[in-house]
Amino acid sequence: MSVRQARGAVKLKLAIDFCRFSGVPTSFRTLFPEVSKAAGGEYHNIYSAAEIRQARLTLMGVDEMPARPRTVPPIIYVRMAKGGTGKTTVAGNVSACLALMGYKVLMIDGDPQASLTSLFGIDWTTEEITHIGHLLQANEARAPIDLRKVVKPIYADGMLDLIASDITLADIDTWLIGIMKREASVARLLASQLDFVSRYDAIVIDSAPGTTQLSNAFMYAAKRLLAVVLLDGQSIKAMEVLASNIAEMNEAYPELGLTVRLVANGYAANINACKEALDTLRMAYPGALDPNIIPRSAAFARQVSLFDDADSGPIIENEPNSPAARVMIDLTRSLIGTYDLQLAGLMPVISPDRRSAKRRPAIAKEAA
Repeated sequence: MSVRQARGAVKLKLAIDFCRFSGVPTSFRTLFPEVSKAAGGEYHNIYSAAEIRQARLTLMGVDEMPARPRTVPPIIYVRMAKGGTGKTTVAGNVSACLALMGYKVLMIDGDPQASLTSLFGIDWTTEEITHIGHLLQANEARAPIDLRKVVKPIYADGMLDLIASDITLADIDTWLIGIMKREASVARLLASQLDFVSRYDAIVIDSAPGTTQLSNAFMYAAKRLLAVVLLDGQSIKAMEVLASNIAEMNEAYPELGLTVRLVANGYAANINACKEALDTLRMAYPGALDPNIIPRSAAFARQVSLFDDADSGPIIENEPNSPAARVMIDLTRSLIGTYDLQLAGLMPVISPDRRSAKRRPAIAKEAA
């Protein structure tokens, strides 16, 4: 971990950015009087996700941490009908960015390939894994479930947790075929665990490619999809398959009102095919394409280490100052608005400079 700081922590400049603080660094440091200077007299220069959360609440004029409503938080379900489009990269980086912006996030790896699990340095071949399939089976059997023993903490203080996956998750589709109202199975599980899941501000799910019984159950629970589309012909055609899947679910369950948000990935300005694919998406799905387009970047290929699991991590951890990290930050901010994500049950209202700010309650529905 020679490049990255401790997992779940960022340097001063990025912490200021994540807090949407426009004052000077000296003023920003006054938000942390108990750690204004680190051991040895050096200024505090590394900030954890939990510290950023507290700073944002302070800037909002919130003295006491409000509890979230006892409901399932918004679900960002990352999906595509084919593999290799960048689903895991988007799911992992958006989750990490949200946590580093102060949101408590629960990730669910819904892919038997366990790509999200591996991205965060967990070797599923050696670690004991309780995956979402095990939890669905236990819930349908009305067996006791203790999610505190299931989730794997990624960032300290519950800022980013993971329900990991392994290859045995591939068996869950056969089991799902045999249960009643299988499409609602994930929704039933989350509803049965409200005391636990309501502590999070968002849930992010990374799905296996293709259409499966489990992916349909995730769709039913999420009610909105985030489709990652690689800018090539095969992915554009795969998006047609996914759109058909959404239409079928809406026909079967009209009360769901399933919608989709598109994220274009792999853009290169010097490749005409990328421009053509982007234009095709805009015309075929008007208003659905996020304005943040992910460029081609070798940095994404370096997220999973070939040599040491501890060195694996999303781009926002490993190369936080790269253009690739910046687009992930901008995408995350866009999704905060799209999914109406709230910080501790409130929408943040950040003053430009705490020195001149008056303490005031947060205003609902204002952009984070």
